[in-house]
Amino acid sequence: MISAAQIARNVAALGFGNSRIAPIDSAMNDEVIDELRTQRVEGVAVSGVLDGSIEADAEFVERIIQRHDETMAQTLRVEIAAVRASEILAAAGISHRLLKGASLAHTIARNPSERSFRDVDVLVRGDSIDGAIDLFESKGAVRLHRQLRPGFDARFGKSVTMLLDDIEVDVHRLLCPGPFGVRMRPNELFFIDSTFELAGEQIPTLDPTDHLVHACYHAALGSAEPALVNLRDIALLAHGPFDEERFEDTIDRWRARAVIQRAVRLVERTISVELPEVLGRYRYTQVDKTERGWIDLYTVDDPRGRFAALAPATFHALRPIDRPAFARAVGFPDGVPPATRVRSILYRRK
Repeated sequence: MISAAQIARNVAALGFGNSRIAPIDSAMNDEVIDELRTQRVEGVAVSGVLDGSIEADAEFVERIIQRHDETMAQTLRVEIAAVRASEILAAAGISHRLLKGASLAHTIARNPSERSFRDVDVLVRGDSIDGAIDLFESKGAVRLHRQLRPGFDARFGKSVTMLLDDIEVDVHRLLCPGPFGVRMRPNELFFIDSTFELAGEQIPTLDPTDHLVHACYHAALGSAEPALVNLRDIALLAHGPFDEERFEDTIDRWRARAVIQRAVRLVERTISVELPEVLGRYRYTQVDKTERGWIDLYTVDDPRGRFAALAPATFHALRPIDRPAFARAVGFPDGVPPATRVRSILYRRK
């Protein structure tokens, strides 16, 4: 019998040569619905039920639609927060780009309802991040984690997580943390202006090529086993129009071939979608031994453990002039007694 996990993978591949899914055994309804929601492809499943791509009993159909309605109600709240976050930044003249979630739902998904999301991700320039955080706080947003030391966010941080109207808003400086983040040139993501319409507003976002770069980074470096929705994002972007030459130039400048290799292998192995050759060629590309080791550090599932694993690699990837400030902030952050921090470091090394 086909497993719930395999059914979810087949759903994630709908539209890429996979046009029909074998009838779902009614005894597996609970398990399959839970897996679809966990992998955030329940919207694709609803579309499949409605267009006949998925055959299931009446109970499954009723319940998946009900669960999806609940998810869409929460997604709508996140969309409202995304519009507000963009309006706050735009009114202050802060250049920004809305990332992932709402942007992809309204630009690449077959229907926005197929792409749910749980938070808002917005990119600002490094020299704007402190001002953006202050601005959000002035509008009632709450920062969830304190800065390690003054200036750390703008110089070394990937993002700052805030709550705005009870919705998580991640204000990004980089697309990923760690050594691959150090290699990025994030200001390049502001060279091309692109927008999409949301609630009657034109929201700044990445263009399809930069979205594809980000989708690969997010899938490859976000966790050991990315959600199927993130792999579907790559497939949708890769099969749509994008600037192949600029994509390859970006990956070479950012020295990220190992990132794209992992992303491509994840898509093709997990949801069995063959990617265009411009990405497919990264399957067997030569990858530096150090970079291969870095990839392993990103697959630590516990966020605190991942930060500890990435810190030494980040230190070595930084310019020598930046290393002392980074080491001081990570080793002895503000507000933590030195003795406590030393005990924490010793414990981590056991």
